[in-house]
Amino acid sequence: MTEYGAVALDVGGVIYYDEPFELAWLQATYDLLHAADRAITRSVFIEQVERFYRDPAGDPAGRPLLHSPAGADAWARVRLAWTELAQQMPGAVRAATELARAVPVVIVANQPPECMRVLDAWGLTEACAAVFLDSLTGVAKPDPALLRLALDHLGVHPADLLVVGNRVDHDVVPARALGCPVAFVLADPGYRTPPGVHPDLERAYTSLRAVRTAPPADGDAWLRTVPALAALSRRPVAGPLPITRAEAS
Repeated sequence: MTEYGAVALDVGGVIYYDEPFELAWLQATYDLLHAADRAITRSVFIEQVERFYRDPAGDPAGRPLLHSPAGADAWARVRLAWTELAQQMPGAVRAATELARAVPVVIVANQPPECMRVLDAWGLTEACAAVFLDSLTGVAKPDPALLRLALDHLGVHPADLLVVGNRVDHDVVPARALGCPVAFVLADPGYRTPPGVHPDLERAYTSLRAVRTAPPADGDAWLRTVPALAALSRRPVAGPLPITRAEAS
């Protein structure tokens, strides 16, 4: 019997890898831009990618190419290929299903509607109590309102809902704002690179993503691997998760 009232799981970086979708989008965006304007070289594009990922809201210089019609067209192509691009993180689906047998589990994530097809195919919509995606609810992380929808649906106190995610800004911050405990999942580099992605682009993206998915700097506990999710049903609610830094190494 779990000591948590419920668990909220992110999808990207927890259930499946984010990287294949983002890399496919970036490469397709560059290909479309370069075909229309040869002055947009790979180095020029990577410079804008770096600006965008370092400060997507505050640096307007990083947005023109990625927020261009080519970027929108490339994203539409990625969404059409969502099921093919989706790669399970090792052991994640089994762990989430196991966890759902012990405690109500909800999905709370910023994902396009196509994510539902993947969750259906992997049996997670059936296993989970509910799925809350920003694309279907109209509210997105880091707004705590998305997580509040899950709390209201479950009828549990925030302190009884364990939030599992892989980003401080999108997962840790909103969870703390509501008073929910957090389990942070460390990045896993085991994805397969989509065909056609240039090594220079992947190297730049990998470096930038490492910053975006860095663990909390204030000593919050984190998980060593995604399959450790199944053990969360046996963790106490109060206080930080009893996982040592040695376990996370």
